[in-house]
Amino acid sequence: MACSSLARSPDSSMRGIPQSVLMVSMETKYQCQHCDGVLRVPFQARCGHRFCGNCFRELTGLGPLPCKVCQRDGIFEDPLSILNTSDAQHEGRCEHEQVQCEACQAFVPWLHMARHTSRECEARTVTCKFCKATFSSKDIKGHNNVCQKFPIHCESCGKKKIPREMFADHSNSCGKQQEACQFSTVGCETSLENERQGDHEQANVLEHMRLLLAKVVVLLKHDASGPAECEEGAALGLYRAPADEEVGANNSLQPKVAALENIVCVLNREVERCAFTLEAFTCQQRLDQQQMETLKNKIQQLERSLAMRDLQLAEAEQVLHELAVCTYDGVFVWKITNFSRRREEAVSSLAPTMFSPAFYSSKYGYKMCLRLYLNGDGTGRGTHLSLFFVVMRGKYDGLLKWPFSQKVTLMLLDQNNREHVIDAFRPDISSTSFQRPISEMNIASGCPLFCPLAKLGGKSVYLKDDTIFIKAVVDLTGLQ
Repeated sequence: MACSSLARSPDSSMRGIPQSVLMVSMETKYQCQHCDGVLRVPFQARCGHRFCGNCFRELTGLGPLPCKVCQRDGIFEDPLSILNTSDAQHEGRCEHEQVQCEACQAFVPWLHMARHTSRECEARTVTCKFCKATFSSKDIKGHNNVCQKFPIHCESCGKKKIPREMFADHSNSCGKQQEACQFSTVGCETSLENERQGDHEQANVLEHMRLLLAKVVVLLKHDASGPAECEEGAALGLYRAPADEEVGANNSLQPKVAALENIVCVLNREVERCAFTLEAFTCQQRLDQQQMETLKNKIQQLERSLAMRDLQLAEAEQVLHELAVCTYDGVFVWKITNFSRRREEAVSSLAPTMFSPAFYSSKYGYKMCLRLYLNGDGTGRGTHLSLFFVVMRGKYDGLLKWPFSQKVTLMLLDQNNREHVIDAFRPDISSTSFQRPISEMNIASGCPLFCPLAKLGGKSVYLKDDTIFIKAVVDLTGLQ
């Protein structure tokens, strides 16, 4: 409870705080047993009594001393009740000692010094994780604003982690960056993404030529008005060049005007040629678009036809499979392969149940199937195989007797032909499971506790080559 050394504490030379300064009564555990004041720099002796640091030093200054409180309370016990200066030292360093940080000069409890040094001290040295330069913690945020390696996010294309030193080059080449059209100097007001600049220029050649022509005309007018402005300036009393110089200037402007006129003629011809080419391209594009639409419609029709053929093929394969395993005598043997994989899928609820192919009591009789839960269902979940019998809707149900009332026997076959797991039941004719089906199949009914899963473990006679066989027998007694 004391600091690492009573002499080091800043208040260790003072006695306890008088109780008169308190507004409420004080618990005795906060009272010095020597001066009766509020503990200052508290220390707890080995006997359990508490003293101010200064009071304890006074008591033990002349050597070990019996604890008078222990003697008074009749609980003196040697050597625990002997006060000794050596007791005023921690076994280790006091976790609550105020230690001065060498970097920022702040006082921090020794317990928190490691955290302060590594994460909180503003004067600690940190390394920029981008450029590896070192700074004090308080300067790192400002450095991030100028660090050439600091990653920047491009708002235009969404690309992240672009170093600041490469961001300018990225902006110039970014396809999503918004830029003004290069003909903006002659009046084009379009602003669009860099990757669309080429399409814009090809689609607006005529408009750009007209803007360029208008700019040239303005320049021609400006050059032609030069001499007139000089004469107007002379009329106002301004400096006027000699007449021969004016003639020379006019003579020098005439070749320029002729050259500009030739440029205008060339530009007009170029505009007309570009307009004709553009119209031809537009017409060809329209024809190509129509042809593409026609081909796209044909592809869609072929895809629909192919999908229908695939569906018909799947249905035909299903019918062939059912015909291959179907029986018409009320006896059906169901072979289930890949038992381990199917069992794992059942345990993980990916495929908790599976249905057998349909079988019949006769060619025009009841249509039935089996439903199996490899991890059990209901009361058998996790402990048993659950096997159920299902009455299905058939083509000749209108000719049959309802409700279904034939005895059903279910078996898990012993592949050594010795002891099969057998369960049998006679349908409850009041149950909806055995009424004439109004949907594809009725609710399954059968044996949730058909066979303990333990019987399928190890070298089971029921499970060989990862395969089991289930047999269903419908008693045909009473059926025509």
